[in-house]
Amino acid sequence: MYLVVRSYEQSDPRFGNEGFRRVREELLPLISGIEGFVSFYSAYDRSRGMVTSVSVYDTKEAAEESNRVAVEWGSQNLAIMGTVHPTAWAGEVLVAAEGLP
Repeated sequence: MYLVVRSYEQSDPRFGNEGFRRVREELLPLISGIEGFVSFYSAYDRSRGMVTSVSVYDTKEAAEESNRVAVEWGSQNLAIMGTVHPTAWAGEVLVAAEGLP
C-alpha cells in the first residue's frame, strides 16, 4: 500500500467550507476513481489554517496518478479558494494497524 499526504495553507478562512465542498464534489470523485484507490481523509486545523489530506492506494502507480490528478485540479482551483503553499509526498506504507480497540 502507498500513502499520499497533501498539505495546504488556507490563507482565507472564509473559503474553508466552500473549499471542502469542492474537494468532496469535484476532486474526490477524480481520485477515488483511480484503480487501486483504498481511502481518503481530510482534516482542517483551524488554529494553523492548515488543511491536510491522506489518501491510500494499493500501488505506487495509483498513488503517483493521484498526485498528478490532484496537482492538475489544484492548479485550476486552489488559489481561487485562498489556498497557498501546497505540498505533497507519497510513500510506501511500512507499518499499519486497523480496528484497534
